[in-house]
Amino acid sequence: MDIRFFPGKSVRPTLLSLACIVGLSLASCADDDIASDTKGDRGTAVSFNVSDAQYDARQPAGAPTRAAFAESLAQQDLTPEDLTVQKLPVQGGDGNACLIETTVAGTNPVRPAGAPTRANITTTATLGNFSTTAYRGATAATIGTTPWFYNRETKPDGTLAQPVLWAFDQPFARFFAVSPQVTDGYAKLVLSPESHGGTPYVDFEAETDVKKQKDLMTACSGLVHYATQYVAPTANLAFRHALTAVRFKVGQNLSWNKTITKVEIRNAMSRGRYTPSTLADGTGAAWSNVNTPATFTLSGLNVSTHEDVNTILTGKDNDNYTFYMIPQPLSGVSVCVEFSDGSQINANLSGTWKPGTTKTYALSENNSTWVYQLAVTGPATVANDATTVGYTVQSYRRDPSTGVQQPVKWKVMGYDANGDGTFSMDEQPVWLTGLSKTDGEGGTTAEAGTATLQAASLIDLLAARNEAMKSAPALGSATTPYDLSTKGGSATRSTANCYVISAPGYYRIPLVYGNAIKDGQKNEQAYKTSHSGNNILSNFKDHADNDITDPWITQSNGGVNIPDGAKLVWADESGLVTNLSVTGSGTDAFVKFEVPAAAIKNGNAVIAATKGGTVVWSWHLWFAPQEVLQTIACTNYSGKTYSFANETLGMKYTNWQGTSYSAPRSVRVMVEQTAGQAEKQVGYFTITQNNANGVRQGYATFYQSGRKNAMPGTDTVYGSFTKNGGNNMSIKNGIQHPEAFYTGNSWSTNYNYYNLWSMETTDMGQDIPVVKTVYDPCPAGFKMPGLTAFTFMTKNGTNTGERNISGSWNNGYYFNNNVQNPDATLYFPACGLRNGKDGSLSGLNQAGRYWLSGCGRNSARSALYFDSGSVTPSASSTFSLGHSVRPVADN
Repeated sequence: MDIRFFPGKSVRPTLLSLACIVGLSLASCADDDIASDTKGDRGTAVSFNVSDAQYDARQPAGAPTRAAFAESLAQQDLTPEDLTVQKLPVQGGDGNACLIETTVAGTNPVRPAGAPTRANITTTATLGNFSTTAYRGATAATIGTTPWFYNRETKPDGTLAQPVLWAFDQPFARFFAVSPQVTDGYAKLVLSPESHGGTPYVDFEAETDVKKQKDLMTACSGLVHYATQYVAPTANLAFRHALTAVRFKVGQNLSWNKTITKVEIRNAMSRGRYTPSTLADGTGAAWSNVNTPATFTLSGLNVSTHEDVNTILTGKDNDNYTFYMIPQPLSGVSVCVEFSDGSQINANLSGTWKPGTTKTYALSENNSTWVYQLAVTGPATVANDATTVGYTVQSYRRDPSTGVQQPVKWKVMGYDANGDGTFSMDEQPVWLTGLSKTDGEGGTTAEAGTATLQAASLIDLLAARNEAMKSAPALGSATTPYDLSTKGGSATRSTANCYVISAPGYYRIPLVYGNAIKDGQKNEQAYKTSHSGNNILSNFKDHADNDITDPWITQSNGGVNIPDGAKLVWADESGLVTNLSVTGSGTDAFVKFEVPAAAIKNGNAVIAATKGGTVVWSWHLWFAPQEVLQTIACTNYSGKTYSFANETLGMKYTNWQGTSYSAPRSVRVMVEQTAGQAEKQVGYFTITQNNANGVRQGYATFYQSGRKNAMPGTDTVYGSFTKNGGNNMSIKNGIQHPEAFYTGNSWSTNYNYYNLWSMETTDMGQDIPVVKTVYDPCPAGFKMPGLTAFTFMTKNGTNTGERNISGSWNNGYYFNNNVQNPDATLYFPACGLRNGKDGSLSGLNQAGRYWLSGCGRNSARSALYFDSGSVTPSASSTFSLGHSVRPVADN
């Protein structure tokens, strides 16, 4: 906002109109003749008793008479008629929408907790340094027009940054103050020149970006008398708000289910000159030369009209933003509210914005009575180590016939910590240790409360993960192993090439090709397609390069591939898997193994079923908690939603520090008025405490284009791994040798099929729904991501767009889950790659490369690439490279 403070003539304050909530403060002067008892000039530094005038005139608790109500308003240069309530018609929406305008005295008035002393009304945190200009004279009548001192920096405690002493030969003075401090570096707040004669004034310009706006306050001491030499008097500076505060909220009676993303006030005047009063009661202060229409914008909102009832609109992370507007008539001024679906509504404002008031505009529907008012302001999102955060509740009712506003009591009715929309006092989370106010008397001045939180420190998350797996109850037994494909018999069978193991025990996996059984049924589309052509594999092959004819390895091709043994191929931790064997026959055949409690930890292993020593099929075992397969919904730039697994496939941490919770934790609090029947209102506010991430290091399994086989992200393995298998890639070799990382260009002739990971893909770069195949490396219920799945990672969806990230590089990125209104992040570690020429490792913690499902440019599959300086959602890559995989839900 642009402000100039100059001596000038008095002007009457302009009126305000509606469609926003407005708060404005005026300067104040106190005509106090402050006397002292002793004499002397030394030790007589000028100082001030600083306060906020709107609290001195605060309406008392209880239900006041009309006369008492009017008297309280008069102290703020207001009348009951200034506190307008009206309904404004809206253009757009369903034709039944309206804005309900209400007005209260004060700028965002909040009743401090406890006794309202000056100390807790005005503090360094709430006021900040301000500017003071002074005039003096030998008598009260001869106070000059040349400043005694001009634009001096003054601290919130009322002391000048550079002391000034009183002189007994000029004992009469008058002081004018402006907040915020006027500096040369801010051109929108300008004090009248030092040479100006008369009452100082301020030239002010309001910022059009609401997030940058400032609240203009001024004060005048009135006449101050240095009556006793050597005893400095204290001048009173009671600051008054010169602007109107304008707020918006979601009304109680709104049936829409939309998300508000932006609010604009259009064609409101942005510049003006404010001349404060020279009296203690603030009378005579006025705005003049109000000019320059502009649009004022609050963007970055994510407010649900369905859930956030009676909640004041806030910015990202619940930062509270108020429109601070110059008081003015509102003819020609309008409001525009935009929604995430691209729709908008508009309303023309009327009336006048008055200084020192707050206007609230509630989006409602025309059948609302709006007798009872409840406005709840939630706290900003806080850091993991924060222990307190504030909130406010404003609850009152207005008598339409008299205009009298009366407090309405309120109380907290419940908490919703799991997001199911059900509120209960029993659902208060442990980390929210208490609310200082769970009920209140109500009033037009909001009541402030403090939520007390448990600080969350960083812990060793890797140690916690390993301990949780080690101490988990063992699953299965030697005689009755736990079937991973049926979750121990609790679900219908769905098979895959990868299984997650989170506890010690005895396990078995059915001898089935990949995902050839889904939801208990034969899944023939996982290994057959009606498409054909040079680069189409119409029938997927087994280890002998024969067509797969049945989901069961023991049944396919007439049962010629019945395994007679099992083995560990490789593992990145010792002893993860023991006692491997095959058992059964036909459709009741399995590979069995044990996971000892003493050895289980975060890691990976590949096991295989063999016949005569030759591998007929293999499986990846990922040792991690089951929550790695919980999902985070991400919307790509085209609006398609992909539900990604929480972690990169085969992720193994080597060092991981963070809070015990991996995403911000939140609880919604429900507040209800206790008076009124159908008219009483309900409001909600949300308390959110961020998680924190320390160092995060590790590696994940790698995959070559179109292969199901997991390759280690380290060269230190137990078992057998050949990092340079030579230029020998083929379907047959790939299945028979899960330990071999094949290099060279044999891929382009022996393994160049478009549909290895997406059955119905028939051309390079074809972005169609992915149909999972038996060569897919993902666990049951997941598959490879489609070609445009990663476009949410840049803000324009392209390979050259700005990174859509949260926070800084941490051996990878925390990507926002969509571009427009992110509500979650997901971590992609930079796992590097295995080189396609010799199988060597490179790029760990420096770059990330993640395969997509289909075929990309130049006969190379598309992949995500990122490093600490860039993100490329759809890059080209070579078949033989080893990249990471991030599964998406197969639905």
